[in-house]
Amino acid sequence: MIALLLGASFALADEPCSVPTALVDVREHGSPMAYKCLIETDEAATSIVTELLEYPSDPRLSRALAMWMLQRADTPFNPVYVEKLSPADRRLIADGVRARRGRPSPVPEHAAVFKQFAWYTPVATYTDGRLKPGDKEQIALMEKPRPTSVVVDATVPPDESLTARIDGLLGEGALEKLIPAVLVLLGIGGAAWYLRRPKT
Repeated sequence: MIALLLGASFALADEPCSVPTALVDVREHGSPMAYKCLIETDEAATSIVTELLEYPSDPRLSRALAMWMLQRADTPFNPVYVEKLSPADRRLIADGVRARRGRPSPVPEHAAVFKQFAWYTPVATYTDGRLKPGDKEQIALMEKPRPTSVVVDATVPPDESLTARIDGLLGEGALEKLIPAVLVLLGIGGAAWYLRRPKT
């Protein structure tokens, strides 16, 4: 019976991973096996980026992409992938490039992630002199501020005037009642200031 169970578990372990299933498992459950599947599959990055287009603020998908990139940090990073990373995952990769060369991570969360990789062997005497030629460019790419493009539409749609918006918020005819009330309050405030001003 035990042999049958062990055989079944080995058969399950040998099954090839399914990237679409792993993406769902990462997004919904944060499954370590799903992360491992994505990290080990060379073609997974394209699928992760496609999934990030649908779920742009999903931290688990961003982390999966970061871990996939860390596994391949000896090759130049694809700028499209870098743009999809969260700021936290960009910091993780910058720290990870150094960790690949032996730097003990000063961030406990990063160290816990790096321990999952075979390449992580901290060296107590680490210096940045251990970085290889492309490493500094990789780090600079991760530390470069993300471009922010905020578009603000300050126009009022033609079918909705400011008066209509205020009426929608406060009720019909609110603007006509609000203006006299504001003027009365300003008058009272002005009179109070005039009476309390220093007399010279």
